[in-house]
Amino acid sequence: MQRRPALVASLATVFIFAIILLVAFYLGLSNQKTSEIKARTVAQQVSNALEIMAADRVRALDDLVGHWPVAAANEIDWFNVRAVTLAKMLPGLRDLALLDQQGRVMWSIDPLWRKQLLQQHLPTLLGAPLLDKSAVLHPPQQPQSLVVSRAISMQGKPHGYVAAFFDITTIIGVYTSELEAGGLSFRMQDGARVLLQSGSFAASAPQVTQPLVFAGRQWHFTVQSQTDIWQSAWWIAGLGFVISCGIGVLLYRQFAKEAQVRRFQQLYQSAADASLDAMLLWSRQADAAAGDFLLQQSNKVAAQLCDAALLLPGQSLALLCQQLDAEWLLRRCLKVDQTGQPYEAVLAQPSTLIHARWLRLQVVKSAQGLAMTFRDVSREQALQQQIRYQAEHDQLTGLLNRYAFEQRLAGLLQQPQAGALCYIDMDQFKQINDSCGHLAGDELLRRVASLLSTDLTDADVLARVGGDEFCLVLTGRDLTAVSQHLQQLLRQIGVFRFDWQQQIFTIGASIGVVALDGYQGSLTDLIKAADSGCYLAKHQGRNRYFIVDTDGPELNHLAQQRQLLSLLHKALDEDLFELYAQPIVPLSVAGQGSQLEVLLRLRDSDGQMVSPALFIPLAEQQGLMGLIDRRVIRRVLQQLAQSPLQLELLDKIAINLSGPSLSDPELLPYIQQQLGLYRIPAGKICFEITETAAITNMAAAKRFIDSLRQIGCKFALDDFGVGMSSFAYLKHLPVDYLKIDGSFVKAMTQNATDAVMVRAMADIARSLQIQTIAEFVPDEATCVLLRSIGVHYGQGYGLGIPAPWADFFKR
Repeated sequence: MQRRPALVASLATVFIFAIILLVAFYLGLSNQKTSEIKARTVAQQVSNALEIMAADRVRALDDLVGHWPVAAANEIDWFNVRAVTLAKMLPGLRDLALLDQQGRVMWSIDPLWRKQLLQQHLPTLLGAPLLDKSAVLHPPQQPQSLVVSRAISMQGKPHGYVAAFFDITTIIGVYTSELEAGGLSFRMQDGARVLLQSGSFAASAPQVTQPLVFAGRQWHFTVQSQTDIWQSAWWIAGLGFVISCGIGVLLYRQFAKEAQVRRFQQLYQSAADASLDAMLLWSRQADAAAGDFLLQQSNKVAAQLCDAALLLPGQSLALLCQQLDAEWLLRRCLKVDQTGQPYEAVLAQPSTLIHARWLRLQVVKSAQGLAMTFRDVSREQALQQQIRYQAEHDQLTGLLNRYAFEQRLAGLLQQPQAGALCYIDMDQFKQINDSCGHLAGDELLRRVASLLSTDLTDADVLARVGGDEFCLVLTGRDLTAVSQHLQQLLRQIGVFRFDWQQQIFTIGASIGVVALDGYQGSLTDLIKAADSGCYLAKHQGRNRYFIVDTDGPELNHLAQQRQLLSLLHKALDEDLFELYAQPIVPLSVAGQGSQLEVLLRLRDSDGQMVSPALFIPLAEQQGLMGLIDRRVIRRVLQQLAQSPLQLELLDKIAINLSGPSLSDPELLPYIQQQLGLYRIPAGKICFEITETAAITNMAAAKRFIDSLRQIGCKFALDDFGVGMSSFAYLKHLPVDYLKIDGSFVKAMTQNATDAVMVRAMADIARSLQIQTIAEFVPDEATCVLLRSIGVHYGQGYGLGIPAPWADFFKR
């Protein structure tokens, strides 16, 4: 019995010791397994968090490049504003740099880095070329930053690069700051380079290595528990008498480890909840053939955006897509899992179960399955729609602007159909705008836009393309229906009254119409044709429409006028007018020197002479004759000043003045100033004015003539006999010469009536002591008859043809 207790005691001791050893061994293995599970869980969670964070920042960088403006007043300012905002929203983003196409740094948002980077060639600095998408460690030997670059493309052409500098230590430290305090060693590697390490690694303890992709770089995250897993077992074996205490301690430590794992999970959850994006982590089903994923985790943003029924733990992705009526999303997710290529899209009103009108969705592949992020971009989309609307519409009237209208019209031309383009120009708008101010003009334009919008279909297009110009496309109608619509519109415009500050105004409209059916020309030619039709409608009396035949002579005439007007402006800008001269020959008086008339000539782009009968009336119509008259006067006086010998032999030289110049109050002091500048005797200058211009501006013409005659200038009344005057007007015009119109002179030897008319003009002029000059003298027989009548001078091809001005000085 004594041995039995000893044996029992021995057996009990052995048994208890064996139990203790078994428990110690079991606990050692359990600690080893727990450490491995903890390390794996932490490695997966940190890797997932880094992948999601990397995807978020790369997507932000892609958004910045993808929304690059086509045209900006200052590209660096545009980049700086958005890059600074982006850096504030994304922790760990150290710097953003704008590069040109060669990779040279144009701007950096970090002032300290900007001094080092500005004008640096980034590929040389990084030791790697810039690609459309690249990620390079910097510096290469001791990397502190990850440089991610994206190419900027404008209209399909390379425009430069944007480079983002991510602070590797800061980014990794966000997710690993508590690992060392939690008894874990970790190491982050990029290939063979160690980016960040904390703690030491023991060969006897299990290590967990988790691969992850961070912004295009392949990283490996290794985690190991620092706890000595066999320490508690040795203590239990050596201290068997305190088994209960040891077990309590072990249980406590076991529970503490589990709590530590939960804290790491909560840390990850807090980081996920701090994200601006909703996050859903999906794990693959064990059965690979099922082709489905189960919801593993979600954050607070997801709970705010999604109905609770969508975020049930273990939720099937296939079931979720079925609830959202979006089976296509499951197919996209399977493709992402198979190819590894991320998927991104902007969805409009995806479902009533999601509380957002617009979502930006991104799906990326993770180690366990898929990471799905989405963000409410309703405000951004609304802003983009507003910007798009403002870019395509006139802010004053709300109609389409010229750019948007041309885009819409180009689309209509690609689909031939019945219809017409109407180019509408408002009559009397300028008078109202000038007399009442721009506020009245703006209000009138708004009312006109409302008036033009009546009785239009959804397919019709109305736009404001100029100050008071509108374009209207009536679709699906033949010319008869178009004419009926325009007649009704003109009637409405005719009865419209604009009331402004107790003043009432009427307006009109001139409309050019071009049929779209069968039109084969370009968009520019179509708008020009309609504009020309509007011009023709104005000249036919306004407040009407003109249907343009694109092959008709009217457009050719207008095109010629535009070409001629362009030639006139070019001649004025580049001084291309040529001066010709024709001699004036004494007939019944003794010659005291040479007498010439200056004639203006103009050549077209082919070197051919343009008839003065074409360009002078157009110049008068466009208000250019005043400039031309000044140019001729200056050049004549300048040439005379440069040729003193020829000036001495010259009796007088005649310069033609247009009708508008007689009413120009600034021309008289200009002539006086030029005569004084070049020191030309005023008595050698004779100004010719037409009979019609003189009678139309009688008072102004008389003041002008009197002023210049006082300093010695001579005056001739040109084209006398064909105007609207009578001989009585000669008493009121103090001219020195009367030029008898050539229509009476050229056939006077065959037509007795013409001869009588010339004789009468000569007699009247002689009675008023005015010398006469006969134009268009064709031959010697006419000269003989003119001498017999008593005409003093003759001018015409029979006496001398016009020749370049310089030739007379050579002779």
